[in-house]
Amino acid sequence: MTAAMPVLCICGPSAAGKTTFALALAEALRQEGRHPLLITCDNYYRQGWQPHPRFGFDTLAAIDEEALRRDVSSARYGQAEMLRHYDMRTRLVTCHPVTTPYDMVLIEGAYGPQLLQDFPLVGLLYVETPLLLRLWRRLKRDVRERQRSPFYVVRQMLLQMLPGERRFILPMKALADDIIQVDNYDLEPILSRLDGRLVRQR
Repeated sequence: MTAAMPVLCICGPSAAGKTTFALALAEALRQEGRHPLLITCDNYYRQGWQPHPRFGFDTLAAIDEEALRRDVSSARYGQAEMLRHYDMRTRLVTCHPVTTPYDMVLIEGAYGPQLLQDFPLVGLLYVETPLLLRLWRRLKRDVRERQRSPFYVVRQMLLQMLPGERRFILPMKALADDIIQVDNYDLEPILSRLDGRLVRQR
């Protein structure tokens, strides 16, 4: 059987900069000779799911846990052939092929890493950004990219996003190996700590 590949998780609240940080980290890992496969947990929202009466889509229940765990399990052993894509505007699910070789798995998301805590991770990184900046980023993103009205976005943030974060995401901060201030971070020490964990896992 093929040896399991290392799995690294990036978690944090909405619009904290997780995706941007994950892409920067993936590129830095490539510069060191690693080949990460990036799995974005936003792609595992359930198609046709009815929003939770309290949290809307800001809840673990909105994530297709079975599909996420299946794909991460396959990826760990180099067997990932297809990965999901969830369109945040249409809320439809499609799949795309994995076309490049990889030797580690990099997972990022607000909801999803919580469901993988029993996996042997080489690290859990928690990304945080000041609240007002996050609210502004999410407002711009959801209006521009997801064609939501400003009123809808503000209401959703106050009534669902923030309660969902307190309930499901903030507890992950206490479990994190590193807390990343996304507006002021240095990849070099992060990579150094990761290198040590990757060596120990071999």
